[in-house]
Amino acid sequence: MRNSLALALTALTLVASAPATPAAAQTATVELRILAINDFHGYLRPSLGGIKIADPNDNTKKVLVPAGGAEHMATLVKELSQGHKNTIFVAAGDLIGASPLLSAMFHDEPTIESLSMMGLALASVGNHEFDEGKEEIKRMQNGGCHPVDKCQGPHPFLGAKFHYLAASTVETASGKTIFPPYEIREFDGIPVAFIGLTLKGTAGIISPVS
Repeated sequence: MRNSLALALTALTLVASAPATPAAAQTATVELRILAINDFHGYLRPSLGGIKIADPNDNTKKVLVPAGGAEHMATLVKELSQGHKNTIFVAAGDLIGASPLLSAMFHDEPTIESLSMMGLALASVGNHEFDEGKEEIKRMQNGGCHPVDKCQGPHPFLGAKFHYLAASTVETASGKTIFPPYEIREFDGIPVAFIGLTLKGTAGIISPVS
């Protein structure tokens, strides 16, 4: 579903444990910081006037606060990562689609490039990732020029440096997921699995031909 802006970057610190073995009396642990976003929707520039939130002093009222923009988010990601060796930046979908003109005019290629430059590692596919169809979201991952509008920039679109995951999005013809269902990353030798899930109702709110 569309949000007018999504720059609520959540920093979650977990303690990951390695499975105990007969040879180890204690279970090893490491601290893992997960920086997570969702519903970015191509808002490369801050939203004009800011966004409305509940007034901290009176929850019956709303106040406008400055928010948004890729530059601000990139700075926040960098700041939250500093001093935390085991940090990963991930996303829960709707990074593209329902986007402002700056991103939509170029089929959201600038947003993919921007998030790649920020160091986004993994992202699940949301319903808006399918706004232009299944093949287009594959192009977002793998790169290449748009089939109709061709290449609009100084070089061909290279695709995302981060990996899309789609454990619950299966192609009917092949019976396989359109992207890998999960990815395992290691932090100080401890494996952590990230699973990409799409909302159950997605099939009912996108074009059937997608």
